[in-house]
Amino acid sequence: MRFKRVAALVLLGSIIGGTYVSMIPQAHAEGTDRIDVQVNGRPLSDAGIMVDGRTYLSVRDLQDSIQGFIYWDAANKKLYIDKPNVHMITFKDKNMFGKVQAGKTTFSVHVQVDDLLSKVDGIRLTIVDPNGKATEIEQSKLSTQEDNFWFRSKDFTYDFKAKGKYTINCYLKQQNGDYSLVSQKTLDAI
Repeated sequence: MRFKRVAALVLLGSIIGGTYVSMIPQAHAEGTDRIDVQVNGRPLSDAGIMVDGRTYLSVRDLQDSIQGFIYWDAANKKLYIDKPNVHMITFKDKNMFGKVQAGKTTFSVHVQVDDLLSKVDGIRLTIVDPNGKATEIEQSKLSTQEDNFWFRSKDFTYDFKAKGKYTINCYLKQQNGDYSLVSQKTLDAI
């Protein structure tokens, strides 16, 4: 009787142990290596893995790097990636600029979007200083459902407190979704 109990416990332990081992992520399996991934010189927060010579990356982690929309359709097991063309031009009065003197400056951002396949209902512009502090320039609702459109921000006064690189970020909001980074522009404060 005692032998049957010990045999049953050993069998149960083997089943549970085998189930646990099979749940260990593939990143720890033999022939699998974690890899660091950089896009345009910036590391992705979630490293990739290499399995049998193939590289696997987190699509969500790539979203900001590709500056587009990613949508997973679970019912049809399809991944959609929409990368619109988005260009930004900065204006001070009627003059375009890419470099600015340190100090307070009033400017606007012109955004041109085309090849947009997703339906969007919002736009947000931010500026990030050299230390990583983000300030909102403008957030607005969009009423257009065109695949291309123009948007001009209101005049915005900003204090370029230090010399260095400032980044203007443009985010579009998918209908009933979140904002996604779709373009960046660097301004040099001199």
